Amino acid sequence: MELPIIDVRRGAQRFVTGSLRGPERLRSRHSFSFGQHYDPDNVGHGRLMVHNDESVLSGSGFADHPHRNAEIVTWVLAGSLVHEDSSGHRGIIYPGLAQRMSAGSGIVHAERNDAFRLDRTHPRQPVHFVQMWLLPDQSDLPPTYQQREVELGGLRGGWTPVASGREPDAAVTLGVRGATLWVTVLATAASRLLPTAPHVHLYVARGRVDLETVGALVEGDAVRITGDTALRVTGRTEAELLVWELAS
Repeated sequence: MELPIIDVRRGAQRFVTGSLRGPERLRSRHSFSFGQHYDPDNVGHGRLMVHNDESVLSGSGFADHPHRNAEIVTWVLAGSLVHEDSSGHRGIIYPGLAQRMSAGSGIVHAERNDAFRLDRTHPRQPVHFVQMWLLPDQSDLPPTYQQREVELGGLRGGWTPVASGREPDAAVTLGVRGATLWVTVLATAASRLLPTAPHVHLYVARGRVDLETVGALVEGDAVRITGDTALRVTGRTEAELLVWELAS
């Protein structure tokens, strides 16, 4: 029997686009090859193609740009993000609101931080979010959009299915039958077993943890696991974890 492969990727290893101090007023930290940052040995993990940690200052964002044949999941950690697309969907995404956009045969959308307009008491609050793209099971379907609130308090009780192609209790559905995004908030000294699957991707969105056989992980660190194995993760501080469970 083959041993599982555990690949630790530190936050400092990520490709970086933009700067919060530059004229674009945004920073993207990429887990996988993205745009100008191409590495043929780092193009995804299972069906997960993109895993970007994004920070956008108020009044800035991503102008209209196209997508095709991607299941795009956005999870906001702090602040609020305005979404608009060519199918007529418009909404504000904030912590606890799961969003999924299926680009299908083609869609154009824009995302921006409108904190200066939406919240007069915190007019300069940056938005911090994680955006993840997966390869869909079927190509060129009509674009669709879905968003739904997640009870944030429930994240402390265990793994919560935020987006899934097979978990009926997931907040939003995916056009990838074998994929589930689980989120949890882990208290200091509390521990959980990671899901087991042919491919698992763990991301420390905030806080610090210890992962069995690996050791300390801090905010921005990720671990790619290939091969079914049950690893235990324990909080060093309170930590928010995003885990993709991915079938072959």
